[in-house]
Amino acid sequence: MCMKKLGRVGLVLGVLTLTGTVGCSDKPDPAKEARAKATNHLNKKEFKLAIEQYELAIQADPNSEKTWKEKAFAHQQVGEHQKAAEALIKYVEVTKDPNVKRDEMYRVIADEFRQAGQPEDAEKALVKVLDAKESAAEKAELWRVIADQYLKAGNLDVAEAKFNEAVKLNPKDEASLGWLAAIYSKRGGVESKDGPAVPEHLDKALAYLDQVIALNPEYPFTYINKRIAVAKYAMHEQNMAKISLQEAKEAKKKAIADAAMARATEHDKRAQEFQKQYEELTAKFTETQKKFKEKQAAAAAEAAKQAEAAAAPK
Repeated sequence: MCMKKLGRVGLVLGVLTLTGTVGCSDKPDPAKEARAKATNHLNKKEFKLAIEQYELAIQADPNSEKTWKEKAFAHQQVGEHQKAAEALIKYVEVTKDPNVKRDEMYRVIADEFRQAGQPEDAEKALVKVLDAKESAAEKAELWRVIADQYLKAGNLDVAEAKFNEAVKLNPKDEASLGWLAAIYSKRGGVESKDGPAVPEHLDKALAYLDQVIALNPEYPFTYINKRIAVAKYAMHEQNMAKISLQEAKEAKKKAIADAAMARATEHDKRAQEFQKQYEELTAKFTETQKKFKEKQAAAAAEAAKQAEAAAAPK
């Protein structure tokens, strides 16, 4: 399925400024000593050794926000996403820095849980962001991000429920409607060329796709998505027509044969209707794609013009 990207889910912690020295003191500070050793290991990219020292530093001082943040970074580097998320949660809990953007941090936490294969925990993190939002559009966007966690985990049922939460808040949420269409297209059998079609799911997919087209008729790839579903439906009707014809041939009673022939005629009619839709969608895609590319090219040219004007000497 050709879908619009949902947008980047989660953020990257980035390169931290890693410094750590042991100050001169009559009394040794085990937290500072351990953290200084951890920093040295981190600078050498000895992440496992750094984590060991961060654990010791936390035992001595569990409220050191810098230790939790750097520990999370080290876990990220070795792919320990659950532990990275848990360390970041502690960082958000203990930090007193008013400049920390908690929304962004919870998105990072959610993405780490997602990579760890824990969409439920990712949802909990994003709900904390959701609680701070006021506008329906912002909340709908976050439900879409939550849905994406489950979608990537392969849990279509929960993903569908979360996309529906987004649509409740914003009935014109084009992206959520598009992903609901994708879910029902998948259930309808579009991903398997020779697999059976499930008409009731294809009907729902087409209904969602029609809503997306109504909201944004200029986006070309929705027509492709609808064409894929229509093609699957056409094949289904053709197969049903063949089955009904065979039943008519094998029927020993005229009434049964006539009923089977009637079904064959109806399935064949529907197959032809879907074939016509397929051709219309192909033409519509070609038309809208041309305009879409022209619009993109014009926007790129305008951006280049503005950049050139901004760089010109005054």
